[in-house]
Amino acid sequence: YRTYLIFVAPLSWRQHYDESLRGKVQSIQFESGEFATDNDLVETLDIDKMVEVARNELKNPLPASNYFRKPEQMIYLFRTMELQSREYLTQLSKTDAPFRMLQERTKQLKQVTKQELDYFQYYIDGINNEISREVYNEAHLQDKFFRILNDSFYDSVASPGTLKLKICIEYVYEQIFGKCEEGHQSLQDPMKILEVMYEDYNLRLDSLDFKIVNQARNDFFAQDLKMMQNAYKAQREL
Repeated sequence: YRTYLIFVAPLSWRQHYDESLRGKVQSIQFESGEFATDNDLVETLDIDKMVEVARNELKNPLPASNYFRKPEQMIYLFRTMELQSREYLTQLSKTDAPFRMLQERTKQLKQVTKQELDYFQYYIDGINNEISREVYNEAHLQDKFFRILNDSFYDSVASPGTLKLKICIEYVYEQIFGKCEEGHQSLQDPMKILEVMYEDYNLRLDSLDFKIVNQARNDFFAQDLKMMQNAYKAQREL
């Protein structure tokens, strides 16, 4: 009974007389708890154990402190608790329907939010797939571009055989025209000019007398022979 009477006493009084709250000065108004009996004694009803507990209490009795002096004080306390409980039940009955509605709306909001998140996640996954596809296409096209640049384009423009052909065409063009004109967009321009001249020379050769052609060939061979002899003599002198 002492434990119960101390438990239901005001906190300001308990701060001075309750052993469990004595010395606590901060946030004492928020101290809360619930009254509980010795569960072992209640459940087992062991007489020997109850006697032992009573003997220990009698050896070291706690101070006989009691806030309540008259029965009316306890009646007033329980009446106040009853009114508080009734007010709580009244407020609970008034707020039950709105609270249930709030719970339902909260559940619906969570479902709608989840659906929206799933939709956005699906949209984001679609965009990520498109980005991955574009990145793959970019890498594929880049690889194809450099393969063309380093293989086909290089062979057509900058390979050793192409460079030799270009040098040869420029040399022939310069020997025929006596100059090397710059500004050709490609090898086709000088090659086209040389081709036209070659066809013109063939037509002219076809129209010449065969004796004149033989004479010109002999003169050309004689000129080459003379150049070879001079080169041989120069080599021997060196």
